[in-house]
Amino acid sequence: MKKLIILFVIPAVLFSCGGNKEENVVEEKVELKTEKDRLSYVLGAMNAKTIVGTPDPNIERLDMKEIAKGFNENLSDNKPSDCEATLTKLFGPNFQDFDSTYAKEGAQCLGRLTGYAFYQDIKKMGGIDQVDLKIAKIGFRQGLLKKDTLVSETDKQVMVQNFIKGLNEKNGKKMMAEAKKIPGAKIFDNGIILQIITEGKGGSPSATDDVKVEYILTSAVGDTVQSSYQMKKQAGASKDPVALKLNGGVIPGWTYIVPKMKKGGKYRVYIPWDLAYGEQMGRESLCFVIELIDYAKEGTFVKPQPQTAMPQGQGF
Repeated sequence: MKKLIILFVIPAVLFSCGGNKEENVVEEKVELKTEKDRLSYVLGAMNAKTIVGTPDPNIERLDMKEIAKGFNENLSDNKPSDCEATLTKLFGPNFQDFDSTYAKEGAQCLGRLTGYAFYQDIKKMGGIDQVDLKIAKIGFRQGLLKKDTLVSETDKQVMVQNFIKGLNEKNGKKMMAEAKKIPGAKIFDNGIILQIITEGKGGSPSATDDVKVEYILTSAVGDTVQSSYQMKKQAGASKDPVALKLNGGVIPGWTYIVPKMKKGGKYRVYIPWDLAYGEQMGRESLCFVIELIDYAKEGTFVKPQPQTAMPQGQGF
């Protein structure tokens, strides 16, 4: 399974909104004197691209100034719960219509929701002290108007990646340090930590076996990223356990630690970033709850699929 976590992005259903009316706009003057100033401006500008970057034609039907106003007013962790009803009025129950009567209110709601998501995500990850919110507002507004030219696009990408990477490293170290304090936890030389929730009574797979599991994946700050238990509740979803190959079909941490488990057992595993998704996912350490349902020789549960097999490291 490929883990998909995108920071500072609001739900996709909200992307079908926008507008680029620039008349009577007075550009903010900002001087980026420090790295904090540059980062704050870039985070605001990049967040604006989640709105102006959509090809949906409705983006031209909302006023960007009103979106910026909403963002400025709700750059906080106060969830604007009334905005869901407003956006339903604007776009209809299936988000396929457009009622211009609610254009102004809807644009402000889009900004408020974006500001809420922006602030909440950075705060949760422990990075709010690294951001000047006043400059972030300017970056967001200029990004909406496609005038965010104070920092090159290449530098923007690098700065955001380094920002997220730094927060991930900090949060990962904190999670791993706390996990080491768990009574009875097994700490391995490679940094993986194993907590037994329910000890299994069966045998253990080898590092080249296939396995059937149930799992819950959480981030270092405790957010649930994915759960096989929840996926089973979706319409048309398989009710069977998840079948995986330990030999090349999962992250290195799983190849190492699952053979330490016993069939029928349930475990909580803390995996450092270098044994998880590594650099490609911003050095993020992860926590899994794994229930080992069954195991068998390689090829039993996961049939070989030449040319289309999942690349190594893209599964768990």
